[in-house]
Amino acid sequence: MATLYDTIKSKIIIDNLPNEFLAGELKNLKWAGFLWRPIQNKNAFVIGYQSELQNIHLKMYGSELQIENSLQKFYMGNNYQDFTFSQVLTALDKLNSNLPIDIYKTTLLRADVGVVIKHDTTQETDRWLDYKGTLPIPMIKGNVIYGKEIRKTNYKFKAYNKTFEAQKTTGVKLEEQLMRVELKGNNRYFNNRTNPIGLYTVQDLIDPIKYRLLANELLNFYASIKKKTNLNFSNWSTKETRLYGYMNYEDSAKAMKQHHKETHKKERGQFLKLLSKYQDTTKENIVKDKLKSKVAFSINN
Repeated sequence: MATLYDTIKSKIIIDNLPNEFLAGELKNLKWAGFLWRPIQNKNAFVIGYQSELQNIHLKMYGSELQIENSLQKFYMGNNYQDFTFSQVLTALDKLNSNLPIDIYKTTLLRADVGVVIKHDTTQETDRWLDYKGTLPIPMIKGNVIYGKEIRKTNYKFKAYNKTFEAQKTTGVKLEEQLMRVELKGNNRYFNNRTNPIGLYTVQDLIDPIKYRLLANELLNFYASIKKKTNLNFSNWSTKETRLYGYMNYEDSAKAMKQHHKETHKKERGQFLKLLSKYQDTTKENIVKDKLKSKVAFSINN
């Protein structure tokens, strides 16, 4: 279940495209061994043409070809099995040999990286508090919350129940309890930053150094999510439990700080000691360690 790349989206300008693609007629066109069907907007105008290569979507707008979908699903038909770096190289070569363009020269618009681990999704996502002030949003399918995602303009980070999702979307029954952790980023997210990863074309995706940087990006993002600590309350005294309760409730903590400053200061210290005393570090690192080993497997195979 070590997978890294999933959906990729890229584009390229086709120089020698037949003029009929620019005429915008409502008819199917044949070009480069593909049948292209019209794409219409809500006013029924033809704005482009589309085709497929297995599950890969090909869309032509004017002379711009856009290529999008899961590289792993194209190569192995699913995105819950192991998909290693060497398989990524083979998959891109296979895609390249079936397309009328050089896939490696296409401009990268988006890349998704993710891994699948054996874990209880609810147990994990119920702990998520926020990421740099952004709250996680529940992922819902048919009234069932099956994961959580952190969503911003240039990226999305999610963890969801892959077993549930596979059953719902493809009818595949997976025996194990699988969780998929995924980071979707556009080219601005990966490149416009202090330490850019430098993903400009599909060629960059096959650079082993950039592959490692992307893997670390996934791990670092996960590590930066603020989470509830794993605590076992069974050995706590009444006083400790009460202290934990009022410190964790915003209104009472604020009131104590305002009206009983000295007591609050003293008890805040006790509260922090309490957390480090009872925190279950093994549990804390369980998901992080699973992700690390999956990422390492994907890089080295």
